[in-house]
Amino acid sequence: MATRDENPGRWYHRGQGLCTTSCFNEAVVCYDKALELSPDDPVLWRRRGFALIRAGRYEEAVASFDRALALDPEDATAWQRKGYVLAHLGEHDSAVACCDRALMLDPEHILAWQSRGWVLGAMCRYDEAAECYEAVLSIDPERGSAAWHRDRMRERRDIEALVSEIREAGRVIEVPACIRDVARERDYGNVDLARAVLRELARRVERAAVPRR
Repeated sequence: MATRDENPGRWYHRGQGLCTTSCFNEAVVCYDKALELSPDDPVLWRRRGFALIRAGRYEEAVASFDRALALDPEDATAWQRKGYVLAHLGEHDSAVACCDRALMLDPEHILAWQSRGWVLGAMCRYDEAAECYEAVLSIDPERGSAAWHRDRMRERRDIEALVSEIREAGRVIEVPACIRDVARERDYGNVDLARAVLRELARRVERAAVPRR
């Protein structure tokens, strides 16, 4: 006859309770106890992976998600969380691939879109990142954090474009310090003006270089 502590569900719920109080290492111990009794439960492996992420034990978390996905390769949340932890380990391309797999399984998986946007932003792929946050807003228009992140991605894209234009223009003109300051100080509010002024200065130089007949 099984005792109460031989019930994997009881250990699972203890782990869940410990997660809610941010006792993540202790939660991992509970999930391990549950897995001793039910080693082929993909949900237990996924929940264990989540607790390991929150405990900062990223490599162990990846291994836990791999076990979950070996048991249930159609688990979109396990793919998303694996992508999230791979991004923390600096494996950005693999992280994006995991998010893509999650979204193939569940195109409206908001956390997968958010994780994908975050990783792409870290890779300086700002337009693609902004598109991810747009996808979140198409699913949940009230999610203000997605709109905030989308706007930040666009601002970073515009700053990078200004930096590139300053570098190019600097070959033929003396770029005014005020324009360089916009890029250096990441003055998002004046990026469009700085780019417009820089283009006009470059056009003037080009016009002056054209020989008159």
